[in-house]
Amino acid sequence: MIRRMWNLLVDFVRDFSHEAIRGTREHWKGLAIFGVVSFCIFILMIVLLLKATANYRFCGMCHNMDTYIESWKQSSHKTVSCLDCHFEPGVWGELKGKWKAQTHVVMKITGTAPPRPHTAISDASCLREGCHSTEKLKSDTIRFKGVNFSHATHLDELRRGKKLKCVSCHSQIVQGEHLTVTETTCFNCHFFDKENHLEISSCETCHTQSKAKIFIDANENQPFVHKEYLERGVNCEQCHFGIVFGDGHIMDNVCVQCHSEPHLLAGSYSSEKMHFHHVTAHKVECFRCHSGIEHYIPREKSNRNLQQQLLLRTKVLNSGLHYDSNCAKCHTFDQHKIVHQMYAGEGGIEHKVMPSPMYQAHLDCASCHLNFYKIGGETRKLKRNGFEEMISSCSDCHGNGYDDMARHWQDVLSKELTKTAETLLKTGQLLAGSKSSEGSRLYETAQKNYIFVKNSHGIHNIDFALSLLADCRERCEKAKTIIDSTYKSAKITSPSGCAELCHSCVQCIETKPVPFGEVQFPHDVHVIDEGMDCLECHSPREQHGRTILKNCKDCHHGSGMGAVECADCHTEVFNLYQGQNACDEISCDIRGEANSMATDVSCKACHTQVEDGADMSDESLKQACITCHDNDPAYGNIVDDWRQQVKALNISDLEAQLISLQKSVLLAIKNGVYTYDAQDLINNADKNLKQLLKGNPIHNLAFSKDLATKVSDLLEKARKQLQMHSTIKTLTDKEYKY
Repeated sequence: MIRRMWNLLVDFVRDFSHEAIRGTREHWKGLAIFGVVSFCIFILMIVLLLKATANYRFCGMCHNMDTYIESWKQSSHKTVSCLDCHFEPGVWGELKGKWKAQTHVVMKITGTAPPRPHTAISDASCLREGCHSTEKLKSDTIRFKGVNFSHATHLDELRRGKKLKCVSCHSQIVQGEHLTVTETTCFNCHFFDKENHLEISSCETCHTQSKAKIFIDANENQPFVHKEYLERGVNCEQCHFGIVFGDGHIMDNVCVQCHSEPHLLAGSYSSEKMHFHHVTAHKVECFRCHSGIEHYIPREKSNRNLQQQLLLRTKVLNSGLHYDSNCAKCHTFDQHKIVHQMYAGEGGIEHKVMPSPMYQAHLDCASCHLNFYKIGGETRKLKRNGFEEMISSCSDCHGNGYDDMARHWQDVLSKELTKTAETLLKTGQLLAGSKSSEGSRLYETAQKNYIFVKNSHGIHNIDFALSLLADCRERCEKAKTIIDSTYKSAKITSPSGCAELCHSCVQCIETKPVPFGEVQFPHDVHVIDEGMDCLECHSPREQHGRTILKNCKDCHHGSGMGAVECADCHTEVFNLYQGQNACDEISCDIRGEANSMATDVSCKACHTQVEDGADMSDESLKQACITCHDNDPAYGNIVDDWRQQVKALNISDLEAQLISLQKSVLLAIKNGVYTYDAQDLINNADKNLKQLLKGNPIHNLAFSKDLATKVSDLLEKARKQLQMHSTIKTLTDKEYKY
């Protein structure tokens, strides 16, 4: 049976072969045409399949790709096809990519696909023709959240001994973003084991540029200028302590999240080999293996990272004060609790919270109690002992004379404590024979607040301490009136004014000339001779006494002008007239077109009534124009035309936009959102706008139009900067204080 079946099979193959050979010889032309047509159809099908599978809709057929597709649609790469990034350039790169993709499809069908989707983008894809250029990346410095970033140093040089790729920093781990720079990667690289990598973990590595001014929680109305402190040699760590959270340790069981091969899991590998395979050869995000490291300033009013804020508030402000961690085995941090409460403006019974401005600015104990110095690039610290050594930190940071101010505060506080103690003693004696429960309650509250101030070293928060002591005396006065209805309570005062606390004769502001324009402003003439109050020229203390020109013209217009020039007070008018000091994104020393009259026509030539001590009016200005131009009345009408052109600038709209953005920045600061780049732009827009508002555009219409355009452009760029980092609502007028 088997032999016969074999013979039948052999006969079939032999006869079929003979017929095939014969048919091929007879119909070779038809077969050739059929082969060519079939080949063309095959190639066409391949091309169509490649085209169809290159579309993002094909990639989105798998539901786990929805998140990636949506983020891609919103990204700057939305016009770039998936394959341009995920496949290497060239036909071979595309075929290789397709082969890997179809193997993944097979694994998906068979259930052998890894649970975590993973893909790698090669540098060749990023640097393909028409995309990013190696030369351009190396030559350009990128500005990222206030940091000047160089691609050249990160791609050409080894970082921590590792070769980085584009996707080492540009990743897909930020929710809602597609292939964007992730701060987590920056922080893990720069701050992991930072004590042994000072060359990349120091502040100056990234923060190479000091901001012109920034707004902080401590005083929303007064900007802070870093440059002044850096020039005095103040170390960053003196103020910015406790701003790095986490250590980047390798988490437990991370290997088994990706690997199941016993021989790999049982092996022992060096750090260099691990990073080569996971960072250089392949793409695995740092956070897959390392715990996260965060770097930010925790803010009192922020909802971000409440746990870290609670730790700072309840345990200790700075572990740097305690050199040996063994201290904590016996000592708790409770011995500093009331000092911390005083510094935070808390702990007063039935009294409002009044945190110290330094506390709000996140300056901890170490800022004053430790002396910071650098040796070989490493920041070291030494404890300051005694009051005199402690207050030397005041002048180290703020400049000469501030240690004298601290001594003055100590003297004022000592006198107020003595005064309060005497009041408490007399009140206690009166209450000894009284049965008034309300009077006793007031007295006990006052006594507790007094003890709190005395034991917590009130100089840590002088305003809060003096306010509490004044409240103690106020309560004693109320208690006396309860005991004796005929008693007339004394008016309670407390040293709180500018001259009493800060600008007393410790700094001798009364006799100290200060620069003002091109002249030295003599306080003694105004304060001592004329008896003027500080608030006549300066804003309240909450706004830190900014100079306000209110009644200067009463003395300095007309015959009393003296050595003061117009430009000394009217700086914005002078700059506008001369077409100078405009701001763009980078500089505030931009020159424009000066008024054609600037070289020949003085202020007094137009402002004729000022010398007589009178206010200037449009009618007098028109008359000055007519008189100067050979009594031609047509020149008077030019003033009306100028006014219309000024109105067309819509300066009030620009001012409203600026205020709205400043509110957004303030809210962002309170929420711990990065705003410094936007602040720089807003600050420059603010300078331009002040020049328009105070300078009066009529002094130089051409330059004013240029300034208005600059303001609009800067505000638009600031708005985009804010939108890059968060979605910010606008504060209501009730919420916003500026």
